[in-house]
Amino acid sequence: MSSVWEKLSKIDVSEHTEKKGDLTYLSWAWAWGIVKENYPSASFQKNLFDSTNGMRPYMVDSEGYAFVSVTVTISGEEQTEILPVLDYRNKAVKNPDSFSVNTSLQRCLAKCCAMHGLGHYIYAGEDLPQGVEPTVTVEDNKGNKEEVEGLELVAEVFNKFIPECKTVEELRGFWGINKSAIKILENGDKKLYDDVFENFKAHKETLEPSGEAA
Repeated sequence: MSSVWEKLSKIDVSEHTEKKGDLTYLSWAWAWGIVKENYPSASFQKNLFDSTNGMRPYMVDSEGYAFVSVTVTISGEEQTEILPVLDYRNKAVKNPDSFSVNTSLQRCLAKCCAMHGLGHYIYAGEDLPQGVEPTVTVEDNKGNKEEVEGLELVAEVFNKFIPECKTVEELRGFWGINKSAIKILENGDKKLYDDVFENFKAHKETLEPSGEAA
C-alpha cells in the first residue's frame, strides 16, 4: 500500500494552478478537494493564538509582522505549516485586515497539502511531478474530444485540430475552449507550445480576409 506522500506527490495539479507575477500557486479549493477525493477522512485546522483581545487566527512577531498556521491531518499523519500574512505585492504586513489573514490561511492550507505531497513539485520549481506525463483532453471546434498522455502527443493533437477550423471565429473558439490544455503545454514544454502557437497564428493569417487587422 502506497504512503500518503507516494500517492499525492504523483498527482498532476497543473490545471489548477494560478500565476501571480513570477510565482505559481495551487488553488487551495482544488488542493483540498483532491485530498478529500483520495482521503475522505482527512481534516485541517486553522490554528488560533492568544492575544490581548482573545484568541485570533494569527500570531505576531517582535517586529509586529503577522503569521498564520494550519495543520492538515491525513491518515493519521500531521503536517503543520506557518505562513506570513502578505499584501497584494507579496510583502509581509503588520496589523493585517481580515481579508489578508483569510487569504494567507488558504494559501497556508495549500502549502500544508504540499508537505503531504500534493503539488510539492510546484514549490520545488518544477512544472510536473517527477516521472509523470500529464494526461490532457483536447476538444476540437465540433465538440469531439481526444485524451492523450504526454506533451508531444498533446502538441500533435493541437496541430491536427488547428487546420480543421474553417473561420477565424472557429479558430478562436477552439483556442478558447482548450485554455487549460494550452496552459499545461506551455508550462510543461515551452518549445512545443511555441510550435503550436506559431501554427495557430499561421492558420489564422490564411483565414483572415486581406487587410483585416490581426
